[in-house]
Amino acid sequence: MSTGAPIPPRPAYPPPPYQGFPPQRPAGSGNTVLKIVLIVVGVFVLLGVLVAGVIGFVGYRVAKSAHHNSDGSVSFSTPNGTVTTGKSLTLSAEDLGTDPYPGAASSVGSMNMKTSSGSMVTAVYTTSDSPDKVAAFYKEKLGDQASVVQTGHGTTITSGEREKNRVTISISSQGDLTKIAIIHITQNK
Repeated sequence: MSTGAPIPPRPAYPPPPYQGFPPQRPAGSGNTVLKIVLIVVGVFVLLGVLVAGVIGFVGYRVAKSAHHNSDGSVSFSTPNGTVTTGKSLTLSAEDLGTDPYPGAASSVGSMNMKTSSGSMVTAVYTTSDSPDKVAAFYKEKLGDQASVVQTGHGTTITSGEREKNRVTISISSQGDLTKIAIIHITQNK
């Protein structure tokens, strides 16, 4: 070619023919995010099945150890002792560590737990007498050594040795009634 000669036009190349399918990925390069999500979901399902099995086994063991008593209470036996609970559970003054308030009715229920290291007895009563009258009764019963704490919600009276024989009485107003909760804890030494 010489100088000044015209340059021939560029030939037009046709576009590549349409294949109809996107290009194929190499084998083995699947969607890793989907695989990870499926593995995580599988782990959660497996853990859910294991937790349900453990809860079912524990429930079975508790149901097997529960006994309905003739007075309507229920007792549970454990390797460490027994727990008896019920609304009609009859507790003595010795069980409670003090006398029940005269004329008070068992309202919620009671619990008596005995183990080799000691026991814990709880009972809840209600009476139509005023909280002040109930507090005066228990202050007299428990004597001068009792600790009395009064708040806007009620009165708590505590007596006894911390590690051996302790009685705690909570007195509060509940509508027209006075609620009395007694907790007696003893420890064998």
